[in-house]
Amino acid sequence: MPVKTTFLSVSLHVRSKLLHLIINIKTMKRLLSATAALTCLIFIVSCGTQNQNFNGYVIKGKIENASPNTQVFLDALASKSVDVIDTATVDKDGSFELKGNLKEQVLGRIRVGTGVVSAFLVLDNSKMEVNLNAQNPNEVQISGQSESVQLTQLINNIRSMPPEQRDGYLQAYVDTVTNPFIAYMAVSNLDINSHYERYQKVAQKMSNDIPNNRMAREFQEYVASMQNVMNTAVGTVAPDIKLQTPEGGEKALSELRGKVVLIDFWASWCGPCRRENPTVVAAYNKFKPKGFDIYSVSLDQSKEKWVAAIAQDKLTWNSHVSDLAGWNSSAAALYGVRSIPAAFLIDKEGKIVAKNLRGPALEAKLAELLGS
Repeated sequence: MPVKTTFLSVSLHVRSKLLHLIINIKTMKRLLSATAALTCLIFIVSCGTQNQNFNGYVIKGKIENASPNTQVFLDALASKSVDVIDTATVDKDGSFELKGNLKEQVLGRIRVGTGVVSAFLVLDNSKMEVNLNAQNPNEVQISGQSESVQLTQLINNIRSMPPEQRDGYLQAYVDTVTNPFIAYMAVSNLDINSHYERYQKVAQKMSNDIPNNRMAREFQEYVASMQNVMNTAVGTVAPDIKLQTPEGGEKALSELRGKVVLIDFWASWCGPCRRENPTVVAAYNKFKPKGFDIYSVSLDQSKEKWVAAIAQDKLTWNSHVSDLAGWNSSAAALYGVRSIPAAFLIDKEGKIVAKNLRGPALEAKLAELLGS
C-alpha cells in the first residue's frame, strides 16, 4: 500500500511562545551618564546572548510566490492524526520563522496554506532553513538539520525515479536507514502485501528506538493487524470458516473442497455489494456446471434483512453463512477484511489464487481454471 502518500505522527500539544523585549535605543535621552549608557549596552548584549542560546527548534525560510498574509503551519504527524503545533504568517518578502520547544523528535511537516505545497521534516529542537515555492510543490530546499535533508532527498528520489526502479531502491533503503521516521516514510511507499517482513522490521525499529512515540505505537498496531491479511495472501491455503446458515445449521468452507470457490464477503446494507451481485450470479450460473461454487459471508446484523437480500438478489447457491456480528465478524477478522465487497477465489486444493476480481476479470480467471 503505497503511501496514501499516503501516505501514511506524534501528539504534541506543546507550543511555546517567546516574549521579546523591544528596546528602542532612539528614545534614550542623549544625556545619559557614561555608567548608564554602559549598563544599557550590557543589557542589550545579554538579550542577544539569550536568543543565541535558545535551545528549541528554529525554522526560518522563504516562500516564493506566496500571497500576502499566507499562513505557514507546522504539523506533527501520526498514522491516524495530524496535530498543528505552530503557525506563522509570511512576511511581504515571503520570509517566515517558527520557534518553539519539543519534548521528543517527531515526524513533522511544514505546509503552506491548505497544504498543496508542503515539506516533510524530521523535527527536533534544531535550527534549519526551509525554502518552498507556493506555485511548485516539488521545489523544496532544506538545510541545517541532516535528517530532514536526508528525508527530502529520499522523497525527491522517489518522485524522479522510474516506477520500475522504485521497489528495489526502497528495499535497499529500508534495510540500511537508521532514523526510524525516515524508515517509516520509505517503507510506506512499498506494498505491504509484497513487503510485509520489511514493515515488521520498521515497526520493530520504531518500537525499539522511540517506544513512547504515538506514531510508533500506531504503526506497530497497524502492522500487527495486517498479519491476517498476510495469512490470506495469494498462494496460501484459505483459512477455514464455519458459521451459521440462515436455516440455523452450520456450513464450513472446507466442505466445498474439490471445487473452485469464490469466498464473497458482503452485506444487505452494502450498496456496492448489491450492485455487484448480478455479475456474481451470472458467473455462478455460467461456471456452476464446471465445478464452481460460492461461499457467501454476510456482515449483516439483522437476519431478516440478510435473508431478504438473498432472495431479492437471487443468490441461489447453498453456502450462505454469517455470525450476524457486522464488522465484528470473526470471518472478516480472520481474512483481514476492512471493506466490502471483498472476494477470495480459491482453487480445488483450497489455495487462494486471486483476490477481489470483478466482472470480466472474474469470468476470465474462472475460464482459466475451469475452461471456457
